Amino acid sequence: MISAAVKLRVELLGLNPMDLDLFLSNNSNYKIELYNNKLSLLHIKDKYHVFVDFNSKKLRFRSQSHLNAELIVKAVLGKKKQALSIMDCTAGFGKDSFLLSLTGSQITAYESNPLMYSLLKDGLNRANIDNITLYKKDALLELKNTDCQVVYIDPMYPETKKSAKNNKDMMFLQAFVGHQKEMAEELYLQAKQSNAKKIVIKRPIKASYILDRNPTSQIIGKAARFDIYVN
Repeated sequence: MISAAVKLRVELLGLNPMDLDLFLSNNSNYKIELYNNKLSLLHIKDKYHVFVDFNSKKLRFRSQSHLNAELIVKAVLGKKKQALSIMDCTAGFGKDSFLLSLTGSQITAYESNPLMYSLLKDGLNRANIDNITLYKKDALLELKNTDCQVVYIDPMYPETKKSAKNNKDMMFLQAFVGHQKEMAEELYLQAKQSNAKKIVIKRPIKASYILDRNPTSQIIGKAARFDIYVN
């Protein structure tokens, strides 16, 4: 059962608490609650909380000291590092959107999962970020009509023992969102039909190219890479 305080917070986010109850009823490992004034999911057995916090020390360190060195900034903004309008099709915990927003870019983010949306929207509200607009919609339905200059796609990776064991956020996503094998391909095909000038897709370092299509260029890190397609 959702507490009165959580119910009020969820309603202020524009959501129906019953919708969240429905998702939680399918996974008894998590309970939604307020934790240090953050809307969070408590893992009942392991006693940890999952939430969105754009004021965390780790994220602030990345944003303040190394923003221009971030691979996603290099991939999305390019060499000129000029602010752009960006459509984030798979917002998740919002870290990529947040880093891109610090460049002065305008971010239109989409997250269709109600639980993930509620955590992210709550985090955005607490951080008072005004250049990220979040929608609880399926990006597939919006891509053709986007007027954003760049489309960014970060699909869920298939579960691996290493990532699932050590990353609490990833465990949450695997439990409630899961890997959708064809999502990246569908988003890419829709993005190709849009007016966006560039499509950027985050991939595991050894993963095949989307639909076996060679990217125009790449930004490659230790664990992941960003495939860039000029549209």
